[in-house]
Amino acid sequence: MGKLFYGKYEHKVDSKGRVQIPAAIRQTSGDAVYTKFMLLRGSNDCLALVPEREFQANFEAFRPETLGDGESIKVMRRLYPNAFQVVLDNQGRVLLPKNLRELAGIEENALIIGVGAWIELWNKERYERVCADSDLEYDDIADLFFSTLGRKKPTDDE
Repeated sequence: MGKLFYGKYEHKVDSKGRVQIPAAIRQTSGDAVYTKFMLLRGSNDCLALVPEREFQANFEAFRPETLGDGESIKVMRRLYPNAFQVVLDNQGRVLLPKNLRELAGIEENALIIGVGAWIELWNKERYERVCADSDLEYDDIADLFFSTLGRKKPTDDE
């Protein structure tokens, strides 16, 4: 598994549809940063940025053909046309295609959150509404997370 993305940031979208992805969220070990991503429609009408190599690995593992009865082509026809390869520029900005910005409701600002293996870009109000509508309470999530700490033995490189 690659980098674990976390944190929440808000950045302006410029007149060309570019938004800066904070270095803190793109940073890998040492001085290296991710620069190549796949940008695609996520769930709940957000946008997802997946490191290109993670996307390729997941592509190899994702097998919609197991759905059978012609459903796999329907899945691929909906998923892949909404995926774009993007490369961050020297200022850490990524261009958000207009159709994806409109779909996600991202206009002047984008809320950028790390969600583990990928980064999500949201319309702030939509993100807050989706979180408020969830049946999950934060304390339940925290209890689950903290209950798993210490179960795995650290490796030498940790």
